[in-house]
Amino acid sequence: SSGINAEEAVVSTQSTGLTVCPGGFSSYVHLAETYAPGAGLMIAIKSVVLWPLVYHSLNGFRHLAWDMGKGFQIPVLYKSGWTMLAISLATSLILAASL
Repeated sequence: SSGINAEEAVVSTQSTGLTVCPGGFSSYVHLAETYAPGAGLMIAIKSVVLWPLVYHSLNGFRHLAWDMGKGFQIPVLYKSGWTMLAISLATSLILAASL
């Protein structure tokens, strides 16, 4: 089914909330680093925050292709969807590791 699911709504709301809260995103990253036991967990936390933003940004390219009338066949839709998911997860992890 199309639409937003509960997990996506929670993560998107939390990520958006962190970007507009007082002190900015970097102060919350520093706070999480203070309490997080190790770099691996910090990368995971940052990835969870970054993923909705990265996914929706990159998925815009998929929508541009649709606007041009390309990629509407069911096999292509599934392939492009899974590709966007994989690329957005990898990009989120890379960004989280570099921040």
